[in-house]
Amino acid sequence: MPRTKSSQRWLARNARDKYVTRARQEGARSRAIYKIEEIDRRDHLLRPGMTVVDLGAAPGGWSQYVKSRVGDAGRVLALDILPMEPIVGVEFIEGDFTQQPVLDSLLNRLKDKKVDLVISDMAPNMTGVASVDQARSMHLAE
Repeated sequence: MPRTKSSQRWLARNARDKYVTRARQEGARSRAIYKIEEIDRRDHLLRPGMTVVDLGAAPGGWSQYVKSRVGDAGRVLALDILPMEPIVGVEFIEGDFTQQPVLDSLLNRLKDKKVDLVISDMAPNMTGVASVDQARSMHLAE
C-alpha cells in the first residue's frame, strides 16, 4: 500500500529532526527521552529508589530515561496498549490501563507499595478534524 503524501512529508521531516538523529546516535528509544530529561532537570522529579508508573509507555523512551535515574533500587512499571521491546529493569504490562484486568495486573505487581510518581506522554490518534481530536484528547485526560 503506497504512503499518503502527508505520511511521506512526516517521514521526511522526521528523518531531518535533530532529536531523532541524536536519539538514534545515543541508543534512545525515541526523541521523547529529551522531553522527560528536560522536565526532570527543571523540576527534579526523579530520585534513586523511586517507584514510577509510565502510562502509554511505548516505544519506551520515557521508561528508559526514568530507569536510568531511579537506578537498581528503583522500580519502573510501564503500561501501553501497544507492544514494547523489553528494557532491562522495566516491568511492562501490555493493555489498556482503563480496563480492570490491566489495572489489577498493575496493582498485583505493586503489592500495596505506594507509587512515587505517575508519568504519561500519551496522545490519542489524531484525525486532523479538530472537533474529533479535541474530544479524543478530553476523553484521554479524563
